[in-house]
Amino acid sequence: MPRTNYHVSITSPSSGEASRPPYRDYYPVTLRNGARLNLPLEPLPGGDKAIALLMSNQTPFEVEKELGSLLTQLAAEFSAEVIVGIPTLGLDYARLVARDLGFPNYVALGNSRKFWYSDELSVPVHSVTSPGANKKLYLDPMLVERVAGKRTLIVDDVINTGGSAAAAIELLQAAGALVIGLCVILIEGEAWKDPLSAFSPDWPDRVRGLGNIPIFKRTTDGWVPE
Repeated sequence: MPRTNYHVSITSPSSGEASRPPYRDYYPVTLRNGARLNLPLEPLPGGDKAIALLMSNQTPFEVEKELGSLLTQLAAEFSAEVIVGIPTLGLDYARLVARDLGFPNYVALGNSRKFWYSDELSVPVHSVTSPGANKKLYLDPMLVERVAGKRTLIVDDVINTGGSAAAAIELLQAAGALVIGLCVILIEGEAWKDPLSAFSPDWPDRVRGLGNIPIFKRTTDGWVPE
């Protein structure tokens, strides 16, 4: 049955022991400060697997504020010169991080081509939440000077297959950026490591998140991590 609402919450480290598998509707993600982010479980097409779904543009402001603060602390460890956001759901957090780090601006990559964009500053991209979509990732030519030769940190909400992250790295490197790492709210599974390792063997070590989430499989009693 399709979901009719979307609800997430954060509970403090002192709120008691987290629930254990099998899970019914929600998965409690332990964050780096010990708090728990409670996310709804959403079945993938086919129904035998599910993901813990973070929709950053649908979370309560109080959750966004807490996640943004923790992500800013994490991003500060990179000593970046510029913050770049991946569309769509990474853009809000990239903006918050750049602002709270004291930067004068940030760079928003896009999936929609404006008439002044160029093919040279675009790459194909595949997203696990938008299967079958023939999308491209663009960098506005007017923003190249913000990243060229700069220590550049990419910010997104979740990394799973690594397709969006790999596209962003490729695009930014083509623009002359020194891409030093990737900060995300959640790291999902490990499939993302292969496409990022194609850039250099150490790239997976440059990815940091506030929490980790598995892919879930269905059992007769509920959802359990694969």
